[in-house]
Amino acid sequence: MADADEDAVRGTAVEATQIETDLSDETQDFRLLNHLNFLTDTSSSSLPRRGEKDFEPNPTLFQADVLSSSRQAMHNALAHPRLHNPKNLVIAIYAPDGPGTSASPPHASSQISLNSSPPSTTQEQNPVKPPGRGAMVSPDACVYVPNPKGQYFKSMGQADRKGVVWLLPEEALYLLERGSLDIRWPASITGGSTSSGPGEPGAQSSEDDDDLSIPMSLQAAYTCLIGRGGLTLERFSVFSSLKRIGYAIVRAPGWDDSRTAEDSSDTHDSSNAYTQPLLRGAGLAGIFGRIFKWINDPRCTSSLAAGPVIGYGIHRSYADIYQRLALIPWYDPTLTPQRDPLDTTVPFRIIFHVYKPSTPIKKTALPAPDFRIAVINTREHDSIPTLDQLGALLESTPLDVPRGEKMERHLYMRLRHGYRNVIMAVVDQGVTSFLRVADAAFGKERIYEAANAPMGAKKGGNYRKKKR
Repeated sequence: MADADEDAVRGTAVEATQIETDLSDETQDFRLLNHLNFLTDTSSSSLPRRGEKDFEPNPTLFQADVLSSSRQAMHNALAHPRLHNPKNLVIAIYAPDGPGTSASPPHASSQISLNSSPPSTTQEQNPVKPPGRGAMVSPDACVYVPNPKGQYFKSMGQADRKGVVWLLPEEALYLLERGSLDIRWPASITGGSTSSGPGEPGAQSSEDDDDLSIPMSLQAAYTCLIGRGGLTLERFSVFSSLKRIGYAIVRAPGWDDSRTAEDSSDTHDSSNAYTQPLLRGAGLAGIFGRIFKWINDPRCTSSLAAGPVIGYGIHRSYADIYQRLALIPWYDPTLTPQRDPLDTTVPFRIIFHVYKPSTPIKKTALPAPDFRIAVINTREHDSIPTLDQLGALLESTPLDVPRGEKMERHLYMRLRHGYRNVIMAVVDQGVTSFLRVADAAFGKERIYEAANAPMGAKKGGNYRKKKR
């Protein structure tokens, strides 16, 4: 007689030996989401405890029903609408044409009547300037906030002359995704009144206009903002993940992939260039300077091919002799001039400047960033960067000499820090891995000096017998 439970067993083929899998990859039990208080009572937002989980799969209908109900509970929790607190509600308007054309001046017919007198001489000499974008507003900004409020605008947004804050696509999408911003469609698309722009008296910033405007969904925001102004899904993934943990992020000069070093108008410090006017000058002074340098410079190894191993010159210490014996010169990153940030290969280019949460920043005068990040999409670039690409990427960053008490005491900490360092954010289908690449100077670490230093009593140095 068959058991009653066998009727519920599905007919399957011979099962193979079970393979050990990671428990985090298994399907979670989301049925506890049905008991969330915020689904029925919006005043409470407590989360339930995690229950027990079935780790052993079996081909029964009971377990299939449990998985189906758990999956449906997850969909119900995701489909629950997230409401904005009226006190913290911030409304923004989507401007598809950017800050240059959205802030157009009002029509002349709305300001001057037909029976009005001609303008005076003072008005002709001092015409009213149209409300254009400010000098600090990026042309990629496409969302403006008439009444900004909250702590997020301390590190995000750019204000124009009218005090209207413009947001970049990644900033607007991040605030909308976390529920801190409500983006509305413009009146030019929905068919409303278009007689005013942002910052004007009749702009869409009043309560009546906000009630009549159509909110933008998250799906529509992704469609409109991703791909605008050089924003990719990989760049937004890195931006949002760092913003969630408290970092402040701004765009770097290498954001635009189409720009090259010829298009850059940045002026570089002439002190970074390698020049020796006294030794390379013309005339008799330059000739004597090169001869004196060839004789007296202990670091030069060019005379080794024409004489003894040590070469000619004046040696006042053993360190000078050891330097002349160094047939292979070591690499010194401090002598390498800084390269233009745009003189690099895409995508191995600095995209973001990142600041720690403890770093005080001011949007009008940004300090030196704590980290520099390059974003790489593995689906488009599946190979390891070459030495030339990594060298150009590191040379595009300024010198960051390892300083501090810990750096002076620990050798490996100085080598890991390097004199130039870059963080590469490798994005593989939404999974981001941060890799730190540093330009270390092994030749500057004189290990022989530390080895010849006097050792303590435990290491055989300065040992004295204790008196009894």
